[in-house]
Amino acid sequence: MESATHLVLFVSVLLLFCIAFSRFLSKVGIPVLVFFILAGMLMGSDGVGGIYFDDAAAASVIGNFAICYILFAGGMATKWKSVRPVLLPGALLATVGVLMTALFVGVLAHFLVGLPWLQGLLLGSVVSCTDAASVFSILRSKNMNLKGDLAPLLELESSSNDPTAYMLTISVVSLMQTPESGMLRFAEIFLLQFAIGALLGYLFGHIGARLMNRMTLNSDGMYPVVAVTLAALIYTAIQTLHGNGFLGIYIAGVVMGNVKLVQKGVLVRFFDGLSWLMQILVFVTLGLLVFPSQLPSVWLPAMAVSLLLMFVIRPAAVFLTLHPFNYSTKAKLLVSWVGFRGASSIVFATYALTYDLPQGNVIFNMVFFISLTSVILQGSMLAPLAAMLNQLDNDASAPVARSITDFDDEMQGNFYELTAGDGSKAVGLTVRDLNFPGGVRIVLIRRGEAMLTPGGETKVEAGDVFMVSCDDPLKLPEIKERLSLA
Repeated sequence: MESATHLVLFVSVLLLFCIAFSRFLSKVGIPVLVFFILAGMLMGSDGVGGIYFDDAAAASVIGNFAICYILFAGGMATKWKSVRPVLLPGALLATVGVLMTALFVGVLAHFLVGLPWLQGLLLGSVVSCTDAASVFSILRSKNMNLKGDLAPLLELESSSNDPTAYMLTISVVSLMQTPESGMLRFAEIFLLQFAIGALLGYLFGHIGARLMNRMTLNSDGMYPVVAVTLAALIYTAIQTLHGNGFLGIYIAGVVMGNVKLVQKGVLVRFFDGLSWLMQILVFVTLGLLVFPSQLPSVWLPAMAVSLLLMFVIRPAAVFLTLHPFNYSTKAKLLVSWVGFRGASSIVFATYALTYDLPQGNVIFNMVFFISLTSVILQGSMLAPLAAMLNQLDNDASAPVARSITDFDDEMQGNFYELTAGDGSKAVGLTVRDLNFPGGVRIVLIRRGEAMLTPGGETKVEAGDVFMVSCDDPLKLPEIKERLSLA
């Protein structure tokens, strides 16, 4: 028990130090999340913490569910009005761009590094996606407003390309295990899972929003619990029905984040914190999983792939994908640079260890090294490069990050005052018993000179004045008549 207490103390102090040190890292453009990977390495078997952890399957499960909630939170924070104009180029970057990146890296890994074809394609598939957490950690910390529609384009691409990389990775892993199945069969499965994931994500997103809007709970703190449960239910249901769960949960998040939703302010704040917690969890876990003593054996080929990915492969994929669209060369160069590899790639690389694939340990260590160098080098150079390419918009009115004020018009509706007089049927009832319809919520109760925040058990007294938020004024006459309110 005492050793466990000392371990928790050590981990807590280390993580708090990482958070405190984040201010310095933000100034140089390095995501604080990188520090949590280093913290995990420091706590691991090769570090001073001495925590031995080599369970790739457990790390994979933790990583998958962390990505699930990160994608759901990213979807809820995606403003449809902003991304709609860049839907086609963003979707192409998240699919065709990912496919080209995987293929280019696979060919490079075969001829330059000497990996067999399938192992090379696995490496390419794993590092083909960009990391949304790293992208927005840098953009937000440095308050970088980009010209035109570059910000929503990067937002859409980095938030939605994980599903493609995941499907590519799973397809290559399956092909390595059952080569007799053939590529055509996996292409069919790939497209079918995408279609099922997209359809069910859209459907479940609307169902989830409707369920939340129809619930009347005792405490505002229960709404995030419901949302977390719904997100897990949606992801696992789509996976069970053979759809792409990552794509589905992202689309469900987009749907729920862009409709009228009860307690949206509470939910946005909660999921912003949950997203950070999930990112820290997965980065620390992956840091624990890696053995730093094994990295020197792969650093040279990994560095070669990393540099070519930054300066050749990613730009080639971006320029080819965005060629039909009206983006300047400088804009394409910036988009090419914002191709950080991160937690998603390392999580997908754990599959090589989980399924005990040939050279799986080499692939995992290479991906870890590539992701770390990508975030550090590209992240620290993003701001100077954006300024050099003249892609910063200092007069922009809305940064890439969505704050809570972006949802004010969606979550507040219109406010009305209703009074419970002496003859009102509401007097003596609890707030829960008032049974207000969905979209109508008591925000405050003015009782004499006091202002009360109502809960489900708050009893109505004569003379109470309700401050009501209502998305549809046509609902008010029914409420007034039923409860004899003025």
